[in-house]
Amino acid sequence: MSIMTSLSWNSVRFILGLVGWLVSLVTAQTWTSCNPTVQSCPPDVGLAAKTYAVDFRNGPDHSHWAPVAGAVTYTPLGAAFTVAKKGDSPTLQTSWYFFFGRAEVRVRAAPGTGIVSCVVLESDDLDEIDWEWIGGEPYEVQTNYFGKGNTTTYDRGGKTYVHDAQGATHNYTIDWTPDVITWYVDGTAVRALAYRDAVGGKNFPQTPVRLRLGIWAGGDSGNPNGTIDWAGGVTNYTNGPFTMYVESVSVTNLHPATSYAYSDLSGSWASITVNSTAPSLTSRIAPLGSKVGASGHGPAGARGGELESGGMLEDDNSYPSSVYKDVTVSSDIAGGSTGVASPMGRTKINNGSSTIGSISRGTAPPNLISGESSALDVTKNVRVAIGAMALLLATSTGII
Repeated sequence: MSIMTSLSWNSVRFILGLVGWLVSLVTAQTWTSCNPTVQSCPPDVGLAAKTYAVDFRNGPDHSHWAPVAGAVTYTPLGAAFTVAKKGDSPTLQTSWYFFFGRAEVRVRAAPGTGIVSCVVLESDDLDEIDWEWIGGEPYEVQTNYFGKGNTTTYDRGGKTYVHDAQGATHNYTIDWTPDVITWYVDGTAVRALAYRDAVGGKNFPQTPVRLRLGIWAGGDSGNPNGTIDWAGGVTNYTNGPFTMYVESVSVTNLHPATSYAYSDLSGSWASITVNSTAPSLTSRIAPLGSKVGASGHGPAGARGGELESGGMLEDDNSYPSSVYKDVTVSSDIAGGSTGVASPMGRTKINNGSSTIGSISRGTAPPNLISGESSALDVTKNVRVAIGAMALLLATSTGII
C-alpha cells in the first residue's frame, strides 16, 4: 500500500470518526419524547389554574410533580436532591406545562466540586430557560437560555453574584412574557433578554414548558473533559453526599389551559393552540407586543404588581432600571475588564456582560438538561464532516 493510499484511509477513518462523534453529540445531549418541530405530537397537559404553589417543607405534591430519575426526599429544608455516588441525578418535573408567566423557586444549591444544581424550564421542542449552580462556586449562579436546542454559539450564558448560594436559601425567579425574559435573584433583576435580541426571536423560548428540578455530577470522571472543566473539576464522591434543597415553588401561568397543542411545525408561539373552558381566554395567545398587567390578566398598559403579588413586567419597550438588554448585572459585582459604570451603580458591559462569554455547559443527563445540541443541527454538522472528508480524500489522492 502506498503512502498516499495509507493517508487516504487514515483520512477516511478520521472523518468517519468525526461524523460519528457529531451524531453522538446530538443524540446524547438533547432529549424530548416528541419534538413538535419534527412531527405531529400529542397535546401537552396544561396548568388549568392561573397560579400554583407548593412548600416542599410540608412534603411532596404527587398530584403535580412526577419523578424523572432517582429519589427525592423531603426535609425541614424542603425537597432534597442528593448525589451520593456515580450516576445519581435525582430529578422532578411538573406533570403539566405552562405558557408564558412566572416561575419562582427558593433554592439552596449543593456544594461539591463538579456538582451542578439546576432549575430548568423546558419545552417539547427544546426551548429552554435555566438557572444553574456550580458546586465549586458558592457565590454564583449561572443563567442560560436556548431556542429549539440551538447551540451554534455559546454566548448565551451569564453569571451573577449570589451571597452564599449554598449556605442560605434564595429566591430565584423567571418572568417570561412573549417579549422579554427577566431573571431575578431575591427580587432584584439581574438579567433580561428581549425577543428581538434572540436572533430576531428565532432563539427566544416561546413554547409551553415544564418546570424541572434536579442535580447531577458534571465533574464525573466519565464525562468529556469540556464538561468536567465547565463543572469546575472532577467530582470526588467520597466527599459527599452533595444535596440541593428546594424549599418552595410558585408558578403563574399567563395562559391557563387544559392542554396546549402545536398547530404546525414552526415552533412559534403563534402556532400554539390554547385549549381551555375558561370563557375569558381566546383560542390563541395575544399578539406579540400586547401589554400585560398583574399576573398577565390586568388591563392593557397596567404594570404588574410587586414580585410578591406575582405581577408580570409589561412591554413598554424598556426594562427595569437595574436591567440592560441581555446583560447580567449585579450591584455586588465589579465592572469587569470591558465594563463601564452605569448611572445605577451597576455594570453595563459593552460586549453583553463581563461574565457573558463562552460558557459551554457540559453534557447533563438527558432526563435533566437538554438543549446542548440540536437534532436540527445534525444535518449541517454531518454535511460539514462529509465535505471535509471529500476534500481530504481529493487532496491525498492527488485529484486536487
